[in-house]
Amino acid sequence: MTEFEPDLPETDFEGETVNFLTEENPGYEWYTSKEIYAEMQNGELFNDAVYSRNLIIEERFNVEITQSRLQNATNAARKSLMAGENEYDVIMPYMNPAISLPQEGLLLELSKVPYLALDNPWWDQRANENLKMNGKLFFTTGDISILDNECTMVMFFNKKLIGDFSLDNPYELVNTNKWTLDKMFEMSSGITNDIDGDGKLTHADQWGLSCASNAPHSFYFAAGERIAANNSEGQLELVMNNHRAANVIDKIMSICLDPSVLSDHTGGSGFDRVSIMFNDSRVLFVTFALVDINGLRDAEFEFGILPYPLYDESQSEYNCLISTGIVPALSVPYNCAKPDAVGVVLESMAYYSVDTLTVAYYDNALKTRYVRDEESGEMLDIIFATRVYDLGFIFDWGGAGNLIYNMYMKKNNSIASAYAAIEEKANAAMNKTINAFNAIT
Repeated sequence: MTEFEPDLPETDFEGETVNFLTEENPGYEWYTSKEIYAEMQNGELFNDAVYSRNLIIEERFNVEITQSRLQNATNAARKSLMAGENEYDVIMPYMNPAISLPQEGLLLELSKVPYLALDNPWWDQRANENLKMNGKLFFTTGDISILDNECTMVMFFNKKLIGDFSLDNPYELVNTNKWTLDKMFEMSSGITNDIDGDGKLTHADQWGLSCASNAPHSFYFAAGERIAANNSEGQLELVMNNHRAANVIDKIMSICLDPSVLSDHTGGSGFDRVSIMFNDSRVLFVTFALVDINGLRDAEFEFGILPYPLYDESQSEYNCLISTGIVPALSVPYNCAKPDAVGVVLESMAYYSVDTLTVAYYDNALKTRYVRDEESGEMLDIIFATRVYDLGFIFDWGGAGNLIYNMYMKKNNSIASAYAAIEEKANAAMNKTINAFNAIT
């Protein structure tokens, strides 16, 4: 348990219900919200952790935690709130589509929720800081959720191939700040091999590195660059068009578009295909999200987890992007009818999750069940402590969020020309958003 407890009243809410709206994702079960509600214990690790946590809260405060799990929670919330209904007490839609809700006046600024102390360690402080718009915070996450962990971008590597080719230990490289883009490419380029001897490199061959379509912008954020950031005056601005960013993108594209790298331009890098190749021990490094470990558990060799690499050894810390398109954004409706109960439940739920949900997910599931070495657990500590949220990536003003992806698809490594083509539109869209948030009282 954490060293201190939240400052909460010993209140009896007399059986009041706190209903959460969460996401149902029928196409990808991995991305369906499972962290809020469990009807009963069933012996499944996460389910029972959620059930135990909720039971503690329900008994302590005499409340009932319920869930409405729906497809497209953003639209469901909008429809209900615009009709003036109080059907949902807490809203947890996917972050990217939900960004329109506060601009429409449908969400409560989180500092106005009683008993919600977001500076406590069970809340994600990077989310709290990076997701503020003009000092206002409408979404956050923390120990209350596990999908933010699942959607963190990571790399997996084949330990057998590391040994077979007498390569440097990636864990030692990470710990000594030598896990860089150049080192990754140096190690991977010597692995790619036309093993079927047909004179061309295809998905039937062996590869050192697989770059998924979202790998270039994951490398970009990992290098310490951002799409949007607050300047010294606290004002949000686009920050892609700078000398270092241009060098970072040039290096990323030179790696991802190299013929020795498996990509959408060299035979395809779809998750299913690459998972099969990785499990067949034919790829050294793959670029996935942490949730994709579910597709690798049948590998008959030892594999490990790494953060995305540094740009160079002078970089002070690793940075791991979160794919916010499928991360639940904890928010409270503007017309919340029971703010005291909501605040108490949210704060206590995040607090009690530390020793229930987080332990079940992080220590038991990842560190001992799926991950096969102690060092990968240490890598997860680094990864979760250095996660990145970027409003420019989430809002995609004028196409800025998808700019690097589009450059990759077009084999373009010139950020100057690509950015110039969208700059005016992106700034106009960003300023429109800023003005909308400024109008929120």
